[in-house]
Amino acid sequence: MKRENLRWTIFISVLAFFQFFYIYIFFIEPNWLKIEHVIIVNTKLSNALSGVKVIQLSDLEIQRLGYREVVLIEKINKLKPDLILITGDLVGDPDTIHILWNVLKLLEPKFHTYVVTGDADSAIFDFRYAKQWDKANTYVLDGKAIRLNLRGKDDTYFWLIGTGNKDLRELVQNVSKDEPSILLNHWPDIVKAAATKKIDLVLAGHTHGGQVGIPLFWRFFPYAKRSAYVSGLYKVKDTLLYVNRGITAEKNIRFLCWPEITVFEFVSKGKMHYRVLPQDK
Repeated sequence: MKRENLRWTIFISVLAFFQFFYIYIFFIEPNWLKIEHVIIVNTKLSNALSGVKVIQLSDLEIQRLGYREVVLIEKINKLKPDLILITGDLVGDPDTIHILWNVLKLLEPKFHTYVVTGDADSAIFDFRYAKQWDKANTYVLDGKAIRLNLRGKDDTYFWLIGTGNKDLRELVQNVSKDEPSILLNHWPDIVKAAATKKIDLVLAGHTHGGQVGIPLFWRFFPYAKRSAYVSGLYKVKDTLLYVNRGITAEKNIRFLCWPEITVFEFVSKGKMHYRVLPQDK
């Protein structure tokens, strides 16, 4: 009798575990937005952006204004950002681009929101010049390099670059190497070309962080195979790369790989935690 009760107890416990695991990876973690604070140690960027709160988002793939989107808006506005940078895959369906614009309108950066497109953004190409971007205080940066000064001093200019389909070599021709530069690109592998052009910081997405935070299981998830730079901060030569885990996820599955809002702090001195891959040594 006791053995039979033990078997049932084990069976029910195992069943309850797998039920909770299913609910967690499909419903809890994909909606559990995590704020990552990242310190960038770079003298040039610090001079231009010290005290400026810069937020990065990626892979929004907006389909509706639901729970996750409402929480995202609330969390971002609570952070009181100065600048919001979005690195691609904003929306994949032309019928939902108006929802994207509504979400962007609800964001409250002190200055602007800048976006570049990704592989899921074919819907945006036909609307790149729509007035709704201006109404949403958002600038589509594809194929552009702009010079900004958010601190208002003579020596605090920096460059914000968005490649899109334009060749990076052509884009940086007029970019001063004496001033710091940030490149927005959906695909992390652009970092190799950026390093040859002395770009200070590259921000990217595309990988969803692999969707599972255990490297041993990455081979089972195609998003982890999209780039050797899966998530977090890397260094290639003198160029830093940050890969955001994104907001959405393929089939809405995440495990130990939370959707991410990245907050950057730029300093001139201190410790910085980054990885250098064997191929970049």
